[in-house]
Amino acid sequence: MNLFIKSFAIVLVLTLISLPVFGQMGGGKIGEDMMRGKAKDMMKEGTEIREKGGIQGMGFMHREGRSFGNYVTFSVDNSTGAVLNYGISGFTVFDYINVSGFDFKDSTTMGALTRITNKDRSVVIQLHDNPAAVINIKTNATTTLIFTLASGVTATNEDNLVNISADNITAYIVASNATSINIAGKEIRIESTKGNIIFRAAVNVSVHRKFMEEIRNNRAGAEVSVGMSDKSSIVNYSDDMNVMIRPMEKNRMRMTINSQNHSGKFIMMDIDNTSMLWNEKQKIRLYLDNKSLRQVMSEQEFYDTNESSFWLKMMGRNHMQAVMYISNFSEHQVDIVVEDQVTSTATPEPTLTSTPEVTKTAVSGTSKTPGFEVMIGLLGTAVAYRMRRKL
Repeated sequence: MNLFIKSFAIVLVLTLISLPVFGQMGGGKIGEDMMRGKAKDMMKEGTEIREKGGIQGMGFMHREGRSFGNYVTFSVDNSTGAVLNYGISGFTVFDYINVSGFDFKDSTTMGALTRITNKDRSVVIQLHDNPAAVINIKTNATTTLIFTLASGVTATNEDNLVNISADNITAYIVASNATSINIAGKEIRIESTKGNIIFRAAVNVSVHRKFMEEIRNNRAGAEVSVGMSDKSSIVNYSDDMNVMIRPMEKNRMRMTINSQNHSGKFIMMDIDNTSMLWNEKQKIRLYLDNKSLRQVMSEQEFYDTNESSFWLKMMGRNHMQAVMYISNFSEHQVDIVVEDQVTSTATPEPTLTSTPEVTKTAVSGTSKTPGFEVMIGLLGTAVAYRMRRKL
């Protein structure tokens, strides 16, 4: 009996000694999985909530302080205003996004936009549920913005353009008036005066590095995304620019764009095949004030031009991106139109096929002759019958 008690005591002591080791090993793995999995869990939960609510396409829904979008998920700390567990398509990109000394006022949502402001409105954090997962932070004072990377995410500084990469995500951060950008471990610290700090990612869209450079150089005007159920997201990169989307048609999208700044601006557009319909035999054309806009065939040519023009990139059969440059501003009307392809050999085909049809119609117009012959035959038969009766 004493031997059994001693043995049990030894086993118990060894177990208790080993618990911290097992706890550290297990805690480390679970912690990492949770950090990478929080966005995944939130995306799964959000999908269920949105389906039950009959919500499709871009736009946020909320539950217990968490925001669930079609592309983006996150939480907001209601005491500090920090953004927590920011994820894109189920992948956690940032553990925290916070502004040093941010005096949180409120967080509001309208459709695909969540806006977080401080009490003097010197900083406005805008999170967009769109294919590029844009975060647009507007500052009216000297600001220190801190992005804390999630596990598995890395960042490098490339000429004051922060390149963020993970397993399936490439993204950039630019600051139009940054005084310093420092990356230390998992922390990106950006010091900025009055201006914009932009985060833009690529999951279902391509990232145009040159477009990000134009944002940094204050030459980007806006970004427009239109998707399922004709829901849209408009990001203004210039405070003086306004974009309005008219009611959609199946083969046409019309926008009114105006700006008080008359200098040229770049505008990014992202459209899927649920808002406008097209097939591989059709072509996408852009019109500026009812005049066909010049299309360039390469990104380099596009960003080198000083003329109003556009560059189009088809992302498979159901998705397209276009970047448009308008060389000077007042108010403009822009039409994106789906048109049938027209080639030089296809034009005369209707004439060739219609000629025989016209000939046939002309022949059928003289078809009274067979009826006339029948009448002659019947008259002859009647005359013969009367002659037989006389005989």
